[in-house]
Amino acid sequence: MSSNAIEQDSELVEMTPKELLPILIDHAKAGESVGLEGPPGGGKSELVLQASIVAGKPILAPYNLELSDTTDGKGLPFRDTENPNQFVWLKDKRWLGDYAFTNFMDELPRGTVPVQGTAAMMLLENRVDDVYLPKGTWHVWAGNRTSDKAGANRVPSIIYQRSYMYGITYDAESQVEFMLTQPDMDLLTMRFLRMKGDAALQFDPNKKINPTPRSWSTVARLLSIRPNTAFATIAGKLGKGMASELLSFRDLAPTLPSPEEVLLNPTKARVPENTSAQFLVTDMLADRANSTTFDALVQYAQRLAPEFQGKFVKDSMTRDPSVMTTRAFVEWGVKFAEVLR
Repeated sequence: MSSNAIEQDSELVEMTPKELLPILIDHAKAGESVGLEGPPGGGKSELVLQASIVAGKPILAPYNLELSDTTDGKGLPFRDTENPNQFVWLKDKRWLGDYAFTNFMDELPRGTVPVQGTAAMMLLENRVDDVYLPKGTWHVWAGNRTSDKAGANRVPSIIYQRSYMYGITYDAESQVEFMLTQPDMDLLTMRFLRMKGDAALQFDPNKKINPTPRSWSTVARLLSIRPNTAFATIAGKLGKGMASELLSFRDLAPTLPSPEEVLLNPTKARVPENTSAQFLVTDMLADRANSTTFDALVQYAQRLAPEFQGKFVKDSMTRDPSVMTTRAFVEWGVKFAEVLR
């Protein structure tokens, strides 16, 4: 190992996107340089974008170091005569000159050593050659680990020393929460992710196809537009095994009672025997739970196994806390207090 580089991810604390977001927001507000490393498709770029928005420091243009050279990094900065609030770089790169922003240097580990050296100057001194950037500008970089075999180069130790470093790990809960904010995601795919949990998110550098968070988002968008997408197409994003599980899960949907059927007749509505189907039912009903519907939904849930009753009640509490004010919640809690702990 060379003296100016250290093994990536050797000392990093790995965190889920949900755990890391509030920390990144604090760094963004303070203008403290940050580095993020993690497996491909884990949502690093999306996480930086969310933190930037909350901190009020927008990303003007993500700066991809893999596709850059030293001219891109250093350029020839000068004031734009038509807009004095901006610096103009060679190749028409524009940054705000008077207001703090986010300088997002994506794919830094794939950049060449000279390009990484230019990034180090920004991280430590908040400047581009002789031009100092606005005070409070947030410099943040992201990339894959060398162990991912995704084209990442060794990063000089000077980069690590000038950044607060974090590792990102896959997390099904964070992925579902992100997908719920998007308008074009297939609901059944999200329900499958809830059921499968972290086991649905995998990355093996020796495999050509992996079910990463990015892959799941792609498939969910595709299925929302074309529900009858071919198995081979889905397998081309998730792999054959995960694609088979997803389609089998989706095939259960027509056999389930509708929420309306359960609400109208909770004591006689169909109760599926298949375990995956019961999971799907509880997840579906939790989406409809509120202080008005909870009494009827609990009546139905009591016809399920205790573990599924517990799941339904916990999910309902998370999605609409008003259910905790109902008589049915109190009565169920007395009976199954241990399940809620």
